[in-house]
Amino acid sequence: MLNKKNLLLLFAILAFITVLVLALRPRHLFDDPVCAVLESRDGQLLGARIAADGQWRFPAADSVPDKFARAIVTFEDKRFWHHPGVDPLAVARALRLNARSGDVRSGASTLTMQVIRLSRGNQPRTVREKIWEMILALRLEAYTSKDEILALYAANAPFGGNVVGLEAAAWRYFGRPADELSWAESAMLAVLPNAPALIHPGRSREALLRKRNFLLDKLCADGTIDALECELAKDEPLPEKPLPLPEIAYHYLETLRKQQGDRLYRSEIDRILQLRTESVIRRHAEVFGTNEVHNIAAIILDVRTGQPVAYCGNVGHDSREHGSNVDVVQAPRSSGSTLKPLLYGAMLDEGDILPEMLISDIPFHYKDFTPSNFNHTFDGAVPARDVIRRSLNVPSVRMLHEYGVDKFIYLLQRLGFTTITRGADTYGLSLILGGAEIKLGDLASCYAMLARALCGCPLPGESAPISRGAVWCTFDALTEVSRPEEEGDWHTFNSTRTVAWKTGTSYGNRDAWSVGVTPDYVVAVWVGNCNGEGRPLLTGVGYAAPVMFDLFSMLPSTGWFERPSDELEEVECCRLSGHPATELCEADGVMTVWAPRAPHRPDPCPYHRLVHTDPEGRWQVDSDCWPVSEIRHTAWFVLPPAQEWYYMRTHSDYRPLPPYHPNYAGNRASGAIEIIYPQDGMSVAAPVALDARSQGIVFSAAHSNPQATLYWHLDGEYLGETAHGEHKLKVVPEKGPHILTIVDANGHSAAVRFTAY
Repeated sequence: MLNKKNLLLLFAILAFITVLVLALRPRHLFDDPVCAVLESRDGQLLGARIAADGQWRFPAADSVPDKFARAIVTFEDKRFWHHPGVDPLAVARALRLNARSGDVRSGASTLTMQVIRLSRGNQPRTVREKIWEMILALRLEAYTSKDEILALYAANAPFGGNVVGLEAAAWRYFGRPADELSWAESAMLAVLPNAPALIHPGRSREALLRKRNFLLDKLCADGTIDALECELAKDEPLPEKPLPLPEIAYHYLETLRKQQGDRLYRSEIDRILQLRTESVIRRHAEVFGTNEVHNIAAIILDVRTGQPVAYCGNVGHDSREHGSNVDVVQAPRSSGSTLKPLLYGAMLDEGDILPEMLISDIPFHYKDFTPSNFNHTFDGAVPARDVIRRSLNVPSVRMLHEYGVDKFIYLLQRLGFTTITRGADTYGLSLILGGAEIKLGDLASCYAMLARALCGCPLPGESAPISRGAVWCTFDALTEVSRPEEEGDWHTFNSTRTVAWKTGTSYGNRDAWSVGVTPDYVVAVWVGNCNGEGRPLLTGVGYAAPVMFDLFSMLPSTGWFERPSDELEEVECCRLSGHPATELCEADGVMTVWAPRAPHRPDPCPYHRLVHTDPEGRWQVDSDCWPVSEIRHTAWFVLPPAQEWYYMRTHSDYRPLPPYHPNYAGNRASGAIEIIYPQDGMSVAAPVALDARSQGIVFSAAHSNPQATLYWHLDGEYLGETAHGEHKLKVVPEKGPHILTIVDANGHSAAVRFTAY
């Protein structure tokens, strides 16, 4: 039995040890694994994942809600705000009670001592351990504020089962954050760490109710709540069972965990927008499922921060069916034609092209690569602006060939495409048509970077590799996107706002893309199957674009980008060719276009030339075949023969040159004939019928004179002739190398070498 002398000796020993211990700053107390927790921009819980040790333990908060703080102090340690970590009055009282009863009836533990006990793994309750807890509590109080100590307790106290910490308990038992709990709910959680087993259904629920109501009475007695509040609080029922936690933006949290581990993530996700986005995706998924298309991913970025305000990595996550657990926002997929606008902007920036400049759209072969347009037709020549508006493949490949694959790869890497890591030998010219894999997240971030550059608000250390002027021209072209070669109903995607948008479809209809940008938001959507299965009609316009525009319709209306006039200049261009105009272009008209300031410009219009005809314009003539005084000199728009042959089919106003007069001295001028197929150096294969006989190959050519007759020869042997503008001939060549030669009546000729196999 402790008398007054022994008690004084005990305190003297404690004081001595305390002086020694206080010289050492306390270590970090808690190293237990925590949950991965995702919060919205306004601090609401979006989702959480259980900690590595199987506990629901949220990362420690900086503060404790006032209701819980008042309740726990009233219940556990009423002099908490005044003692130094050890309550001498409580110690004296405990010693007296324990001495009278002959066993341990009270431990005199303060909240600070309980924090120490929790940090030490709940060691056995011995006198030695109790003394050590007191010493460490005094040290903790010397270096830590009362609010911080209370926060440590709230974050690490047991609340029944595998629930640890106040915030986890609030969500598991009441489905909302701790700072929104009522007095009854706060009181229940305050008494629970004292006896955490009481929370389980069927285990002394009445005892838990009595303890809670006892605390409510104490709060009423000390004036914390009034009598009416106390009675109403007592009428509130206890929770029945733990509740599931929210699973909003599921894939976003999973991706953050993989990248940065389990911790608290305070995101820019807009909770309401996220829920609406998930609803839109599920609605479209039900429709797409009828075509066995099962996966959709979408991301909405805030342009100025570059952070997602909505993030849906896939349609669902509650099962592994159809790969719904895959976060497709981060999954590399074939890019389709989504990169074409970036090439357009880069070439504008360097002065290689102008917005309305004609790009050749005729059959093109490079080594073993022969691209084709979506509808397998050709226009002969197309304005560069229309190449990206209509997403034409062949002109895009020609543009990349001129720009350089290595150079384009470097540009894409600077734009943030993390999966484009190989060289030009690997990707080749197919890079512009989906020959590389990209991430939906990288695509969205790229467009956000360009939008920030145009708005003049780059992120710290960020520098877009495309000028503001080129970005403005690119976005301006993308506001008029059309896809007549892919879908007939593209024009139905009406929006109350201006959106620059681009779609893409990968080879085999495996990936459908759509990305759109305004000054405030980027919306990017992918649709397809995670297993890579292609489906008929799966295109960017038909599947991804409707989702994208539905998501844009949920966003606040915004204006449009201001034209960066200081980085643009007006260029006088030929109305027909889009090249810088010459005097000859004035006959067909000159237009002014906005273009980025560039180190150089394309060559002046190469298609307008001065043509000499007879007075009626029936013949091309010279002084050898017509009187000089009667010769008419006319500026004429003339395309190369192969381009002309296709161009005339879609441009009824195109005027081919009149034929040469029979006595024209220049009748042997070169360039009148152009072989379209096969191209020089090409390897060709003829289809084989069921009887194993070759069905032959259809060769084609064009002539500057639609009335010309062409004479075909293979390896010096005559094959036949063609006339009236339809210069196609079926040939059955033997395997091996060959030379195809074509001659017209005036001696013009053209030849190519090819190999048949």
